Amino acid sequence: MNPRPVALWAALLPFAAVHLTYLLAASHGLVDWCFPYTGACTSISATGREAPASYLFRATMLPAALLLFAYWWLNSVWLAALGSAAGPRRWMLVLAAIASLGLVAYVTVLGEAGAQWQRQRRIGVVLFFTFTYLAQLLLVAQLRRLQPQAPALRRLVAAMFGVCVLLLALGLVTVLWDALDAAGYDAVEDAFEWNLSLLLQTNVLLGYCLWRCCGWRLAVVRGGGKGWR
Repeated sequence: MNPRPVALWAALLPFAAVHLTYLLAASHGLVDWCFPYTGACTSISATGREAPASYLFRATMLPAALLLFAYWWLNSVWLAALGSAAGPRRWMLVLAAIASLGLVAYVTVLGEAGAQWQRQRRIGVVLFFTFTYLAQLLLVAQLRRLQPQAPALRRLVAAMFGVCVLLLALGLVTVLWDALDAAGYDAVEDAFEWNLSLLLQTNVLLGYCLWRCCGWRLAVVRGGGKGWR
């Protein structure tokens, strides 16, 4: 089996879902028109809060949550084949599972009124962003430890590490800005959200490029039992 389409779809489906939902919401006057990565005119949540955009958001983001978990499970299988230690692989998969559940919890109640649903949305967002980032850190740490010999692989791993560093830097900037100037941060918070989401998906796309460069395939080996290669 060729697992690479899973990584590609895991990277592109959430990206396409968010942007198509924004275009649909803006065309119906539900949110303002702007370039959200710099304009901060709307949050990602606001694009999928009201119909008809909410239907598209749920219909695409729920499958995306499943695809993202499949991507992380395949990464765990791949790292096992490369000889990575079992402990970090298990933790990576646990973190990814929590992140996917957080995304599902967020998407299913988006647009619902009430403090209880608002709390669930906030918890879901925090779980998704935080635990996806931690899973990416663990993946990069294991890949760096394995020290791939091919220059192209080293460049891709270095790029993934660079994205993780940039994510951490942006996260620290948001915390400090909010602490020092809450009103000023509120004016640009939505743009930070769009950029953080884009960087998370960029690392998944780099994961696809890494799999493609390696050319690995998944197989069930008959005979003495099941195995993967």
